[in-house]
Parts: sequence; C-alpha cells; structure tokens
Amino acid sequence: MSRQHIPLKDITIGTKGWTAKVIVEAKGMPRSSQHSPVKYQRMILRDSEGTKVQATIFESDIDKFSDVLTLYKTYYISNAVVKTILPQHRIAKNDYQWHINSKTVVEEVTEEYSSISVPPYSFVSFSEFSKYINSDAYVDIIGVLIHAYPLREIPTINGPQRIQELLLVDQQLIPKILTMWDQFIENECATIVKNIKTKPIIAAYRIRIVSFNGGSMSTNGSSTFVINPDIPEATRLKSWCIDNKAELEQLTLKKSYAGSSSSAIKVPPSHEIIEVKDIQSLEEKQTTFWLQAKIFILHSNQKYWYMACNKCYRRTNIDYKQTFECVHCAEKQATAMPRCLLEVQLSDKIGALIATLFGENAEKFICCSAETLMQNSTEIRKLEISGGAQYKYNILNMLNALPEPTLQSNKEASSSTIQHVAAECSDQFFDATNTTLQMTNSLEILTEEGDENSQIIDFDNQQ
Repeated sequence: MSRQHIPLKDITIGTKGWTAKVIVEAKGMPRSSQHSPVKYQRMILRDSEGTKVQATIFESDIDKFSDVLTLYKTYYISNAVVKTILPQHRIAKNDYQWHINSKTVVEEVTEEYSSISVPPYSFVSFSEFSKYINSDAYVDIIGVLIHAYPLREIPTINGPQRIQELLLVDQQLIPKILTMWDQFIENECATIVKNIKTKPIIAAYRIRIVSFNGGSMSTNGSSTFVINPDIPEATRLKSWCIDNKAELEQLTLKKSYAGSSSSAIKVPPSHEIIEVKDIQSLEEKQTTFWLQAKIFILHSNQKYWYMACNKCYRRTNIDYKQTFECVHCAEKQATAMPRCLLEVQLSDKIGALIATLFGENAEKFICCSAETLMQNSTEIRKLEISGGAQYKYNILNMLNALPEPTLQSNKEASSSTIQHVAAECSDQFFDATNTTLQMTNSLEILTEEGDENSQIIDFDNQQ
C-alpha cells in the first residue's frame, strides 16, 4: 500500500517528519576522502517529478546499507540529515544534500505499480565526442569493453599519477579509450576488468571528454559506473554484440589498437591545432593540446635513452634486464629495460619551444631502438637547468610525420651514425605541413638561477 510522501523539492533543512519516495538513479562505490581517511559512499536519488538529491553515507553506516539502496530500485526514505551543499561539491541540481546514517529509515517499495520508472538516459555517441572535448560538460556513455591496458604511471601537474585505460566500442564499432584514475582503479576498474572475457556492457555517468587520443573519456570524482545495467539501452547493445560477434572477435584478435593506446588517434580538426605563441595563454586546466611544427634534435651529445622499469617506465639504477621490485609501481618482477628519450625543439612560423619525446615515438623519429642506442652510444649527457617556474612539454603522439627508416640495420649502427640519421630526419622529413603533435604540459620549479624566458626541461625530474 502506498505511503504518504512529499516531493524532494519541498524537503529543506527546516522540514519536519518528512518521507520521500525515490529511485536510486546512480550509486558510486565506497572510497576514501582525498585529504583524510574518512570513508564515504555517494549516490543520486530521484523522485517521480524528476527532482534529484545527492545523498552520502559515511564510515560504518556504509556496511549497514550495503544490501539496500540498490541501483534502480524504489524506496521510502525518512529521517535523513538535510544539509546545504556548496556549488563546487554539487552533482545534482539541488541546494540541499542528504546524509544517510544509522537513524535513517529506508523501506523498499515492493509493489511494482508503485515503483518509480528507471529514468531515460541521454547517452552520448562516440562519434560526437568532439563537441565536448575539454569542456565543462559531463556526459553519460555506454559501450562494450573489449580490452584493458596494463596499469601505468604518468607525469601530471600534480606529480606522478596512476591510471588504467580501458578500450570500449559502440554500435558504430568506434574504439575509444576510457582512463580510470586514482581510487577508480582499485574499485570500479578492478571489478570491470574481472568480467572482460564476457565483453560486458559498461554504462559510465558524469564522464569528462578530453582531447587525448583525439577525444577520449576520463573519470572525475563524481563519475559512476554500472556493469551490464538493467536498462533498455544496454539490452539493445547486448543484442547488437551477439549479432556482431564475429566483427568484435576480429577487432579483439587483430589488436590493431594494441601496443599503444594512441593507435586509435585521428588527426584533430584544424580549430583544435594551436600555434606555439598561444601555449602560454592556455587555461591552466587544459593540460593537452595539438600543435603543428618542425621537429629538430636540440643537441647531438644527448644520451638518447635511460634505464627504466618495464611496467611504469620510471627511471631506475638497476642493470639491464635485471629483475627487481619497483618502488614506484610496486611490481615485484619488474625488468630493467632501456627507454628512448630525446630533447627536441618544436618550431612553427611564429615561435619555438623545447619538448621531450619518449618511447616508441622517439624510436621512430631517430630510426633506432632504445636497446641499439644503449649498446652503441657511450656519451653521458649533462643538462644545464635554468631558473624560475617553467612548463615542461611532453610529446604524447605524432601523426602523419614519421620518417621511413634510413638505416639498413639498426643493430649495426654506431653512435655517430645514429646522431647523423637523427639530424637528417629532423631536417628532411619534418615540417610544419605534415607534423601534427599531441602535447601535454606540466609545471616544474627549477632551482638554479638563469634566464627566466628559457624553456629548458629537467629530464632527471621528468621520470
């Protein structure tokens, strides 16, 4: 029998003895606060009028409600603590939030006719990502998981951060990267990856679209995920998977996306490509951007490589091919392997900057593998650091600009030959009309005095 209840819009701090009837529209996994050990779980509740409220459960109360407040089920709720919420913490259009504690009464609505219908979702198609790149908009997406990349660590403005990337496809067979950050790795991502063999349907809510890889997805603190959700869109996508099983299997077996998560990158539209002179005016929050420029080896006495953990690519003093426990990524069976690293200059018609080229892109540019460089180059590079607060720029991806190898056998290359080929590549093959680069910037405080306008990169701190 239906109970008396009031709309969410009428519930404020001063409302007494209220009962609300709501459906659980979104529910995150328990996680710890960023600056304290306090554990919390957040969810979005919605009533039949479409009004939403953000609700949070803390600490031991999380276990009490673990078997209730299930996604897409309807409940009567009363005696939750109503508080105001600051705009920067608001994820529902409501001036108030609820704290659900041990005194809160939660009762499931069992009569089917009395339940609130699952809300319709406006999922964004993968082909429409360009509309949302680097905007303030949150989007909801749905796709099929076909591949999970290894956990790795990357440099950011706030220091090294761990990420794990998942590859999803939609009904247009468009592959897109979903980057999971921080606590999402241990919680949602771990659960998703366990189900990868079944090609699960993943619904992701409140996701950001970033420019990396020509438009990819990235989590934020308010993102939520559902595996194989019980909604019509997921049912249709699952049916599509069955009908297109052969195409999905072929895409998975060919692994045309494997080896690097950048393989699905497309040339960005012209309005997303900036000039060197415009970099300083970028908003601080925009950490990736596209640039067209000539690439030159800055100086020929570089070392060209460093010894790194084969899992997270952080610098190590361990000898070549020796097994060790990495202090950075905690891999117990890491192997020390050389990784290519170049200091280059990027120049367009207006200006120039110094940047770092890593890994596979660096090997293609110099036409030589990191192992060959290690075996044939003996000069130790010394880097002078200039003072002031500087940005250091890393090249993430290079499109339509890789030179054909000019060495008959890289294994037979000497250090001088390698340097000659690098100079030849930079002079002959790379120009502003055919080199498109995806860049990232991060702030580094340099300690020694020097020219404030110089942009010299601190390679030692880079890794």
